[in-house]
Amino acid sequence: MTAPPRPAGRPLDAGVQAALLRATQDLLIEEGYERLTCDAVARRCGSSKATIYRRWPNKLALVMAAASDLFPVPEVPNTGDLREDLLACGRAYLKEDGRSQRVLASLHTAARHDPELRAAAREALGSPVDRLFHEVLGRAASIGLISKDVDVGIVAEVFPGIAFHYAAALGLPVDERLILRVVDHVLLPSLGRT
Repeated sequence: MTAPPRPAGRPLDAGVQAALLRATQDLLIEEGYERLTCDAVARRCGSSKATIYRRWPNKLALVMAAASDLFPVPEVPNTGDLREDLLACGRAYLKEDGRSQRVLASLHTAARHDPELRAAAREALGSPVDRLFHEVLGRAASIGLISKDVDVGIVAEVFPGIAFHYAAALGLPVDERLILRVVDHVLLPSLGRT
């Protein structure tokens, strides 16, 4: 078995990449998406635009990489207990530092007027985490933990919708208390579970 050919040129430096992502996050918080430029990111890191374009084809791709870096997607929970699985899905939205929330708020503000950004943010940030609820509820329906008559699609959108409202509209963090309230007082009752 032969190793795949190494790309031409020097290998990409992971430290430089991390610095570029961090600078992009900082500028999103400080300046907003509209005013952020690849030039400004490069200047902040003491690098060149070419360094950015070797990694990402444009500003949108750079911004999505920087935002995604703050929102790693966990594995789909499968504890054997529906409530615990739903709580684990909700905890995927927990962010301790507030930095993630400020980056997300900046993107949401800009996305209202930029359909391309809105679609990219939905695909990169929203869909992967939102799918956790779809998968957990779909599995619960398939093994008879909840009625097959439950509209899994709409129930799966409840928590992400509330989380979005808290973060984007209210500027509030998703915390453990909110997760417990939504799971115990909204999701489980809507599934016919107490």
